[in-house]
Amino acid sequence: MAAVLDFPPEPERQPQGTAGRPALSVPSASGSGLKPIERLTSDGRIERINPEIDAKTVLRYSSQFARNYIRSDYNFCASKIAVARGGKVKALEKALRDTANWLGKTDEWLARHEARRLEMPHELIELTITRPLAGLLVRCLTQYDRIFVRSTERMIERKITDQDRANILANAERRLKHIVQVCMPDNDQYDFDGQRHES
Repeated sequence: MAAVLDFPPEPERQPQGTAGRPALSVPSASGSGLKPIERLTSDGRIERINPEIDAKTVLRYSSQFARNYIRSDYNFCASKIAVARGGKVKALEKALRDTANWLGKTDEWLARHEARRLEMPHELIELTITRPLAGLLVRCLTQYDRIFVRSTERMIERKITDQDRANILANAERRLKHIVQVCMPDNDQYDFDGQRHES
């Protein structure tokens, strides 16, 4: 599966104003159409953590993937990030920064394909940030959801193909799921340089 950055590079263009262009809208019978998140898994685990920082943020999301990740994986990752030490911190920093950089470049690539703004139904949820790296995970989720919306806009206007969009989202989702995999092993499973021990 090709990454979005494998697409042929396009020449830089000056953005044209879209103020006169009407925004598209997607009708939804009940708000976003996503099932509301009643509770996040690992609630008990994160409540037992003494956070490095005591912050909350409100995340806006429109995609089913973001909803599932928030419900099933966010609190688990935030609690594992809070107690990470030594080489595991380095492994998490690398995974999160690589993901954030890839998502940022993909977002920039999509932005070069101008399209009318799509008014996507969305949901809001308050998340606990236990450590700056958990804040970076929230940023990655925000970037993912922006890519979800922008790729939909560009696909509707035939600026990218359905397959382009599928490849972009699959790559983004794989990178976010990789962060969960890095969170799972205990601290002692990582060398000081962030490499995981061979089994």
